[in-house]
Amino acid sequence: MPYLPYEEPGIVTILSLTSFLLLLNIFRYILDRALYCGIIGEILIGVIWGFPVGGTAWLGLGMQETIQGLGYLGLIGLVFEGGLTTNLALLRKTAYMSISVATIGLLMPIALSFLLLVLPFSSSSGNVYPSPLAGFSAGASLCSTSLGTTFAILSSAGMQQTRVGVVLVGAAMMDDVVGLMMVNIITTLGSGGTGGWPIARPIIASFGLLLVTLAVAPYLLPPVWRWARVYRRSASGPGPEETVGPLRRVVKRLISTIPHLRFIFSTAVLIIFVTIASFIDASVLFAAFIAGGVVSFLWDQEQDRDESPEHDNPSTMYEQYYKSIMDFILVPFFFASIGFSIPITNMFQGSIVWKGIVYAILMTTAKGLVCLVIYYEYFSKWLNTSKKPMIAWTTRHIPLRPTSRPRPEPTRAIEAQVEQIPSNPPHAIAMLVGFAMIARGEIGFLIASLSQSSGTLTLKNRDGSDAQSSGEEIFLVIVWAVVLCTIAGPVGVGVIVRRLRQNDPAVYTGWL
Repeated sequence: MPYLPYEEPGIVTILSLTSFLLLLNIFRYILDRALYCGIIGEILIGVIWGFPVGGTAWLGLGMQETIQGLGYLGLIGLVFEGGLTTNLALLRKTAYMSISVATIGLLMPIALSFLLLVLPFSSSSGNVYPSPLAGFSAGASLCSTSLGTTFAILSSAGMQQTRVGVVLVGAAMMDDVVGLMMVNIITTLGSGGTGGWPIARPIIASFGLLLVTLAVAPYLLPPVWRWARVYRRSASGPGPEETVGPLRRVVKRLISTIPHLRFIFSTAVLIIFVTIASFIDASVLFAAFIAGGVVSFLWDQEQDRDESPEHDNPSTMYEQYYKSIMDFILVPFFFASIGFSIPITNMFQGSIVWKGIVYAILMTTAKGLVCLVIYYEYFSKWLNTSKKPMIAWTTRHIPLRPTSRPRPEPTRAIEAQVEQIPSNPPHAIAMLVGFAMIARGEIGFLIASLSQSSGTLTLKNRDGSDAQSSGEEIFLVIVWAVVLCTIAGPVGVGVIVRRLRQNDPAVYTGWL
């Protein structure tokens, strides 16, 4: 039959979808108001309404797969918003900090995951232990930060434009690219391959896309868009249309008849970048972030001098066309689909629970060590600037000899640098960065599932021989760590942000 017959949905389907959507938004609203961690409520609703608890009683298999697809569309839109609203100039200035945070956050989970090799797992032949390959696979599952969770946390706390927010965005984007590389590494190792190109291709393709965009966008795209853009007539004289050639005038009149042009243009840029990334095996989410940056850059180039950017900017376009469906449908679907992936009914076995909690503590510590970057920057600036202001203060209040010449004041650069350094170490900011990087989310579940299916979660006997095991117990321990980290990260950030807003945020000048 070459068509789908239309059938009216049953009342059970209607009520299931209605309750699913309402509860997603209700729980998110309550938890966002309390601790800025509404995504936790959405994940829990996904666990209850999806396969882990409800099976297909409330939401059928096809419906859950559709929600999963729409949720990933919401994730792409969430990252696209990050590219639109991120301060690219500040991102460039803080690149070294983002790289440092991402490097520590990637290496430490892999290093500490080899402690799993000492944990015994029971089998029919006695105690068996994870192999080094299983330890690496576990570390690969926990080394990447959840990009969607990071953007959701920053959005709910209103920290997208802050310095700490920009640092987190840069680190999370690098984690996403490396996470995609880890997917290929696990797949290659599971199939017994050792080729270097399949492993390196995603990261080369992702950064190649970035480099090509940086080379082409500033020179090719702005002239093309300015040539075809819609000019507005000036009230002080004849408009630009009266001074251009006939071909350009025809093109302008044609374009002026297209409604919602900037929304169409922005969405087209997003689709083009995501499609290119998919074909060259680059990170789709990284491409969505680049697309947001390109749209923001071109928007600034297109902005008329007499037009107020507060009333016409990419954020305004996003709020008008994207925000409602993103906030109330697509993004909740994404976090609910994470809940679909949690095998909660198999996780509550005594030996699995305590191992999962121990491993989660290790992985929380591993990611939390990124806070050392904040302390390093603070103390390095403090050491570099503490002497000069002290000398200036001394010469100001205790002159060594009378003189008729005017006293030299400290330079503005020194004063500006001193003002950016708080009187006390930024403990709250360091903890904020650490907790924001803890959440693993979708990429952790993806790599753990691939590790299980590809057979890299192997166990060995005491003598080093391979044990007959499917590795399901290690998989469940990894899932425990991913779940607990995904919950602990947003909750920790919510508590810190709430305390910062209750106290004086001016103490952390330069960060917030």
